[in-house]
Amino acid sequence: MVMADERRRFVEVNHPARLWFRLSREEMRTFAIGDLAPAHPHREMEQAWARLLDAGCAGGRYPVYASDGSCVDLVYCGVAHLMPGLHLIGFAPADWPVPQFDAITDDRPDASAALTPREIEVLALAANGLSVPKLAQELFISRATVRTHLANIYDKLGVGSRAAAVATGLRRGLIE
Repeated sequence: MVMADERRRFVEVNHPARLWFRLSREEMRTFAIGDLAPAHPHREMEQAWARLLDAGCAGGRYPVYASDGSCVDLVYCGVAHLMPGLHLIGFAPADWPVPQFDAITDDRPDASAALTPREIEVLALAANGLSVPKLAQELFISRATVRTHLANIYDKLGVGSRAAAVATGLRRGLIE
């Protein structure tokens, strides 16, 4: 997964994406979406980016270059404005056989079921881009209480950031 800003610059890249591109986080941040794509499909990339921003989500196939120069088709799914000015895009090689996906298991208990109604409310407001002070003001609670709720949400969802919590909450249907 990658997170890109309005200029399509990579602002965050998770470990699997860095491994796939064989680039460090700092190296990835020097690129924008499209920089690692073949020259000919830039029109397609422009159209996909426009669909992402217009519809709020987009998905499909797209060719990219690996650091060794090889070109690989990826399947991708993007969510626009996950946080103000930030867009989340998940991807995987298009030729991954379905049995590889079937082999992925998560034997941890579904921690999302343990989110309290207040934590879901905090997560939903966080998804709208509210800062900790704005969350506190909106919910009539202290900033420290907001930070505690966020820490509990991260722990229960098994994530380390607000963006990851929001993405997980959206994926699991906890928030819209």
